[in-house]
Formats: sequence, structure tokens, C-alpha cells
Amino acid sequence: MKRRTALFGMVPAALALGGVTAAAPRAEAATGERLGDCASHTADARSITVTSVTGQKVRITAYGDQIVRVRAVRGGESFFADTRYEMVVPANHAGMGGSLGITDTGTAFTITTAAPDGIRIVLRKNPLRLEFYHRGTGALLAKEDGTHGITWGGTDNSVVTESFVAPAPDERFVKAGHGLYGRSPRLDRTGDIVAHNYATATGGVEQAPAIVPFYLSSKGYGVFFNTTFDTAFTFGVGGAYEFSADDHATGGVRPQMDYFLINGPEFAKLLDRYTQLTGRPRLPRLSVFGLQMSDKNFPDVSDQNWWRDKITRHRGAGFPFDHQVNDNRWREGSGAWSGSWFDFSAERWPDPAGYQAWAAANGVTVTLDYNRNNSNEMAGWTAGPPPGYSFQTGDLTGVSQNDAVPDWSNPAARGWLWNVFWTQALDPALRYPGDGLWLDETDELGPIPYNADTADGRKWSEVRNAYFFHLHKGVGEEGWDPDTAGHIGNARRPWTWSRGASAGQQRYGHYWTGDIVSTYDEMQMQIRGMQAAGLGGFPYANIDGGGFHGGPGNGLISDAFYRNWPAAWSSLSPIWRPHSGANTTTQGQSASRWPLDQSAVNQADFKKYAELRYTLMPYIYTVAHEASATGMPMARAMVVDYQNRANAYAHDLQYLWGPSILVAPLTSDGGATQLIWLPAGDTWYNFWYDIKHTGSDTGDLPYVTRTGETPMFVKAGAILPKYPYAQSTAYLNKRQLEMDVYSGADGGFDLVEDDGTTESHRVDGAKSVTSLSYTDAATRTVITHPQGTYTGAPTARRYVVRLHGLSSPVGMRVNGGATLPARTSEAAAVVSGGGTVWDPAGKILSVVTPSLATVPGGGAAATIEPSGAPFPPVTGGTVHQAERAYLSGAFIDTRHPEYTGTGFVDFADSSASGAFVEWTVDVPAAGPRTLTFRYANGGTADRPLSVSVNGATVHSALPFNPTGDWSTWNTTSLGASLPAGAAVTIRATTTGSNGANIDSLTIT
Repeated sequence: MKRRTALFGMVPAALALGGVTAAAPRAEAATGERLGDCASHTADARSITVTSVTGQKVRITAYGDQIVRVRAVRGGESFFADTRYEMVVPANHAGMGGSLGITDTGTAFTITTAAPDGIRIVLRKNPLRLEFYHRGTGALLAKEDGTHGITWGGTDNSVVTESFVAPAPDERFVKAGHGLYGRSPRLDRTGDIVAHNYATATGGVEQAPAIVPFYLSSKGYGVFFNTTFDTAFTFGVGGAYEFSADDHATGGVRPQMDYFLINGPEFAKLLDRYTQLTGRPRLPRLSVFGLQMSDKNFPDVSDQNWWRDKITRHRGAGFPFDHQVNDNRWREGSGAWSGSWFDFSAERWPDPAGYQAWAAANGVTVTLDYNRNNSNEMAGWTAGPPPGYSFQTGDLTGVSQNDAVPDWSNPAARGWLWNVFWTQALDPALRYPGDGLWLDETDELGPIPYNADTADGRKWSEVRNAYFFHLHKGVGEEGWDPDTAGHIGNARRPWTWSRGASAGQQRYGHYWTGDIVSTYDEMQMQIRGMQAAGLGGFPYANIDGGGFHGGPGNGLISDAFYRNWPAAWSSLSPIWRPHSGANTTTQGQSASRWPLDQSAVNQADFKKYAELRYTLMPYIYTVAHEASATGMPMARAMVVDYQNRANAYAHDLQYLWGPSILVAPLTSDGGATQLIWLPAGDTWYNFWYDIKHTGSDTGDLPYVTRTGETPMFVKAGAILPKYPYAQSTAYLNKRQLEMDVYSGADGGFDLVEDDGTTESHRVDGAKSVTSLSYTDAATRTVITHPQGTYTGAPTARRYVVRLHGLSSPVGMRVNGGATLPARTSEAAAVVSGGGTVWDPAGKILSVVTPSLATVPGGGAAATIEPSGAPFPPVTGGTVHQAERAYLSGAFIDTRHPEYTGTGFVDFADSSASGAFVEWTVDVPAAGPRTLTFRYANGGTADRPLSVSVNGATVHSALPFNPTGDWSTWNTTSLGASLPAGAAVTIRATTTGSNGANIDSLTIT
């Protein structure tokens, strides 16, 4: 849960921007001791250890072919154990292997990794100084010299520093992670000092850092600083290029120099290797990528009945819903931020098992929240240090709610928390809701003194930056993951998120960026922070859509702001979760982030972006899979694909949404000109209007913005896979695979699908990969049979291919067959078993195939290409979707697949008579017409409807006979004489029984 008090003004300005700036003070200079001259060395297959004349040691170790680890200690010190910091996957220390070639030239050691394109290191002997090169090209990466190297200084040598010579003038630096509240002032940190560490204040004023001591250089290398002490990175300030760790003179162990230099040279390879080292991001279940909403705006009324009604009404109005985020009210006790604990309230949630049955039947998954400050209210809590679960009482005097401060470095504390989660909610035997865990208030322990003792025998100065990591380890690796009794195992993927993150945590869980403010300045910093987090192994950015604290003055936000952030940008970010602290009881219904509580114009934009996101779900989910497999961010900074172009570092308010879509969020009310960089070498389509632009690195595109319209562009050659729109990811119709193909270049896309819920994709390889390719010269699209399979994979598919950017239509065929007939719409083509549709305004040719068998194993399933014949005359009727009609006593539904359009109409159970669907149609000329209704009737009896035209009955009881089940669609027709006019009404009304599900009306 989140506090309502606006504390933003109390945040130090430099930290509020996401890191220390060039003007901020640096850590105390480490000039007390410098690495000296070589005295001796030892070596094995992976490592070389060199000892100086004063007993200092430096060790270089291969981690595979493209990563080397560098460690240094003072005389008399031993190297820390490999597993002291678990940010690196412990098994990787031995498991990544690697070897070093070592040559002693007398004055230096030349050290190489095995790969020809790997790393070459020159270690000068007198004094001991390091130089790093690309082995293949010989290009210098970074180097020390006589006055730059590894040093120890500060009080009691509490600061250790690696200092390189000044970077090259054209070298740019991108720091992964971000400072407080998810904020980044810019992505290019060249010329900055950046420090992302756990907060020092309390009271909610310093929230949600992403502590990732990793950076990337435009020269094609990255550095991961393997320490949990406070770090600072200096990227060229006054010629200084260095990074340091500081224990704040606590009297415990001193920080050691320990870093991994990672070779690329491409940023994509750096991210792949970094997340191989520290752990692949944990893929959430499919529903997490659908719309998430909370009950925070309704703290006085929300309960399990409220949730059911709220979701049902939104679905009935055509909005999607996937994942409910429970804030406080579900919990036993006060149901407020304080005084309530992790247990279902007997008053507000008397039947959690019944609710879970409803949720499972309606495609809804559920997150339950835990607040650190209520830990002492929970069963089994033991105060104090071990055998208790907390710290020494004297170390907690400055912490708010200091009777509930778990020390997650204590395995017993982690085990206690999981036991509470298990026994109160997550044990499957209970059949309670619980698919995700919101781990809140874990970033408010700043006043604990640096020299406080922790349960693992270290000082708080060393442990605090790993506080989030230890919590997620307890909930993930130790709690959720074991496939044994008392744990969930592989049956369901976890979705756990805390307010703040530590490097390596991504392999267990995720985070969100805290209680941010609702301004466009904040939105810009969150856009940059999202990208910076993605560069550090956190690709599933989770941000309060629209901000938490509300706008200035009354705490509400404007319609324009709602359209631009909660509706537009949030839907085009990894996690779509509009959320705020506004209260509808005291501030009115517009305080709600739920779309149905908003104005008509807000609702329209929200629905537009909902349909966009949910139809793009196969693209989005494939991008999410790639993030988990390779560390490639879902929302990837322009520098990832264009690291050698200066424009990429300057344009950090735009990003690539997957490989093909460029998104430039609108961070003003609209109407002004926004400068957008479309990289040279590609043709870019305006996503909304299909206008083509030639990319340029010498000038930006001036784009006149419109409120509620996020500028989006698609590369020529892109293939965007889609499903028909559905109101839950549980309802997505995988039996119809659609793809938008943008002509002008060859292209391809490998679609990844799985069961969306279990860990089978990871544990057993249970997933499918369907290759989509486009050859521009031949206007040919090829769709392969899937490689691999999973539970629930479709055995047959209809394909819908939309070719953008053609100058004129041509006849098309499928698998060498006859020229497909031309139809009035895609829906008409679907209903008639296939066909083509030409959109002359958009220059889009749609091809709809019949349903074709899919056989796992690869090979072409469908080849769609010109037949050599001209585009045929258009035949068939005009389809009018039921979900676009006026409804009374009926609602929009998507629970049963194979409908056309964006849903079908379901009559309310209580509407045996008098409920209706009414279409308003344009009839150019009066005369007889055939009215054909497409419907499904999974019942056992006829469900007739009365049909009228302009209020006059033309059939009192048109039969709608059973179709066998609710996913089998049939048609029923009648003849009627229609008058000419632009607003002729055709109404279908229930009479004597509840009606069938209505998909569409076709007029021929």
C-alpha cells in the first residue's frame, strides 16, 4: 500500500533526479595506498594472481570467453569468497568456465581469453597497471597508467577505487539502474557522477532505487562492480574516469575491488552476457502483461463483491481486465496501511475460495500485498536480533514503524515470511486467490546506522544495498520455487515486486518505482528510468500509470494527462498498471484510474490503446520471452540498436518497443511540435496513418502532436503478429494468427508461445516458435509450422495477413491455390471462409486464409503471395459488428473464441424479454435485403429474437437454434425490405427466452 502524504518536496534534488550529478560531492578520495610493483605470480587454467612487493594481490579470472573478473586486496587481506555477493549466480563462478592464455614479456603479462574476438589484457608489472583491449580488433577499451589504478583510501582505508585514464573524447557512458523513485535525468551519463544506493532517510521520502552497479560504454564493453557497499561512478568529470566503493568507516570488513569487465562489442551482447552472469530476468505469466488495476482509489468501499462487480461492469463495457492488485483492504485488521496484516479479512473477504473460483472462471489473476510495517502483526513474528527476525533495538530508533523491521539477511526471517504467505493464502489446498505478491515499504530503513550489525555477521553498510535481493531470494528461490511440499514449484510462475531492486534480483522477482508524482516532468524521468532499468536486467518496468500523488492543487489529473499517460504511454510499457492514491470518496469519481469512471473522451482513448495492446499480445509476449532469454529490454533504449550514433544518446525520450516499433510518448498536453529521431537506413511508417518517412541521422522529424495520440513508427520489413482482441489474455484466440506486414524491405519475426502460466517453458522447453517471413520483391509471406509445442497449442489456424504500403491491390493465393475472392471486410472474409480486402485509403491489402492444420516440426504452413491474376471484383455483404451497436440489457463479451471484430454481445441472464441489440446502418438505396445474424447458442433450445427495422417488426421470432457449444458459430437469416437512409435502425430483441450470443449482422 502507499501513503497519501505528498513527500516529494522533501527529496534531495540530485537524488530525486535519479543519481548524483557532476555538482554533487564524490566519495572521499582513495589516495592512501596504491597498487605497487610486481613481486611474484601464480597461474592456473582460468586465473592469474600477482602479488606486489608489499603483499597486495591482484587476480584476473576468465568467466567464459568474453568476461574477465578483476580483484585486488591489500597486503594481509584474503579475497572474499566467490559467493559473498550473490548478485552473480553462485553456480556461475565455476559453471561459466573459460581459460586464459598468459605470456610473460618481462615487463608485463599479456593475458587473453580463448575466443579470437575476446579480451586481451596487458598487466604492466612496475607498477601493476591494467590495460583492456578487444582481442580481435586491438581497440583499446580502458587502461590504467602510473597515476591511475586501484587505490585504497579514506578513513581506515574504507574507500576502494578503480581509476582509469580519461576516456576518449567520443566515448559515451550509459549507467544501468537508476536512483530514487525510478528517476533518470538522462540516459547518457557522460560527464556525471552517478550513485545509486539504498536511501538514508525514512518516512517514504526516498523510495525505489534500482541498485545495479553496471555500466555500458559506447566502445563496446561493460563493467559490473561486484559489491554491495555504496558505489559511485565518475564518467569523465574533470577528466576523471573511475568507480569506488565505500563502507563509511564502519569498522567492519572493508570493501574490496572486484569487478567484471564484459566484452560486446554490441550492447545487445553486453546485456546478454550481463544477465547470463547475474541471472536471466524471471518471465511472468501471460496475464501480467494484460491490464492491471487496483482498489486504491476506493479505500472505503472495496471488498470482494466490489471487485467482482467492478471487473464485470468494465468487461461489459468492452474494456479488458487481467490482473487485480489488492491494496490493504483485503487484509485482516484495519484494512488500512497500518494495523492490517497478511490474512483475508473475515469482514471484507469472507469467501476467498469462492472468489478464486470466480476469478479462475473469468480470466482474472490476483496480487496480494504485504506491508513491511505490519510484520509484527503477523503470525510467528519474533522481535529482536537472532533468534529474532529483526535488528538490535538501538539501531532502529530512527526508523518509522520500528517494531516491524525484518532483517532479510537472516534465513530464518525469510522462512518466517514465506510460511505466512503459504499458510494464509498461497497453499493450493486453500484454493484462495494469490498469483502475485506486492512487497511494499521495503525501502524505508535509511536511518539504520551504517555500523549496525546484521544477522549474517556483516555491517548494514555492506548489506543494505542487497536488502531487496535477500527479500526476493526468500520469496523466490527459497519460498515459491522448490517443487516440494510447502512450495508452489513449477505449476505457476511467480509475479513478485518490491519498491526497489538490487542487481541479480531479476532472477527471482521484480519491482516498481514507488509513489511518484503526476507531472509531465515526472513522466519524462520515468521514461528514461524504464530504459535504464532495462539495461540492468529489469526489463519488466512497473510504474504507477499516471503517477501516485496526483496533479497539483486538488490531487487529480486532467483528461489530457489521463489520455497521454495512464491510457497511452502505460499501455506501451512493459507493465500496464494505472494507479494512484486519490480517494473517490473525498475527491469524486474522477479520482479513479479505472477507465469506466472517466469521461467519454478518456474512455475512448483507453479502449483504443486496450485494443492495440491486447491485439499485439503475441508480439509483446514474444518480446517478453526474449527479455527473459537474453536480457534484451522490452522497451529498449535507442542506444541498444544504435550505440555508434550520437543521436541515440540524445534521444532518450523515445525507445524501441521490441525490434520493430518506435514509441515517442507524448509528455505534454498536445498541439506542440515534438522532434522525433527516425534512424537513417530504414523507411518508417507512421503507425496511425501509414505515412512513410525516410530515416535521417542529420535531422529530426517535426511531429505536430495530438492529445491522446502517442507517436509511433514501424520499420519497413516489420512483421507484427497479433491475435483478435479479447478482454483477458485467458480468452485470446490463438486459432487466428494475424500479422501486419510493412512492405519496403524483407523482414522476419519468430513468434514464441507457451501455456502462459507454468514454468514448463523453462523447465521442459514446452513452447513453440513459429517463424514469419516476408520477401518484399515477391510480396510473399511465409508462415511455418511451429517448432515445439505446449499444452493448449492450437492444432489449426486461420491466418490474416495485412500488407501495408502497397500501391494497388493484386490477386492473392494461399499455398499455390486459386485466386482468393475479394470481400467487403476482413469479417466478411472470415465468415465466408477466406478472401482478400483492399483498403484504398490506407493502402492495405488484407488476406484471410481458411483454417489450416498446424503440425509441430517446422516447414511451411502457409505461403501467401500474388497469384498473377488481377484483384477480383468485390462480392459478399457488409458486416456490422454487434459490439459496435447500441445495447440494452446486453453486454460485450469475449470469453468464447472465433468471433469477428473485437467481441460479441451476450444478453444478461435476467433479460428473457425486451433486451436488444440495435444497429444503425447506411442504406444507399431502398429495396429487399438479406439480414444474416452470426451467433452462438451453447444451450439446448432455440433462443428466438424479434427483428425490427426502424421500429416495425419484420420477424417476430427468428430462430437461433443450438450450435453445440458457445465457441461454435452459425448463421440465421431473413429477408427484409430496407428504406434508403443514413440512419436505418435494425433491432434484434429477446422474446420469451434469453438470447443467443450475437457476433454480427451482415446485410446483402
